[in-house]
Amino acid sequence: MKSRRLTSEGLTIIELLVSIVVAGVVIGSLSQVVSTYLHVSQRGRYLNLANSYIEAKVEALRNVGYNSLTLGTTSLTGELPTQMPLTRSASMTVSSPSNGLKQVDLSVTYADNGQSNTYSYTTYLGELGVGQ
Repeated sequence: MKSRRLTSEGLTIIELLVSIVVAGVVIGSLSQVVSTYLHVSQRGRYLNLANSYIEAKVEALRNVGYNSLTLGTTSLTGELPTQMPLTRSASMTVSSPSNGLKQVDLSVTYADNGQSNTYSYTTYLGELGVGQ
């Protein structure tokens, strides 16, 4: 008897379909990872901008001093960085919890993918200055 040797040339249809499905799953997963990374990166950027703005504002308030602060609420929306989303607002509320001390509450609100985020900061300024 003569033996025949079976050789296969190329891929079968089943192997090709399985490899296409596996490639589709891998590409879909990578797409989701990249999308999530971009969203988290953007959220971090907005939070960093809000934090930087508030820190700079607090330093400016400390430089002008206790006597320059008037009690009440002031809108700071026009001063916010333009890189933040268009639906943004900021306010500053100055109160006097005790004699010789003023409390400054700063708040920044912005929308990120339909979700409202608020960053708040409170600081105190004394009549005698820092460390007195």
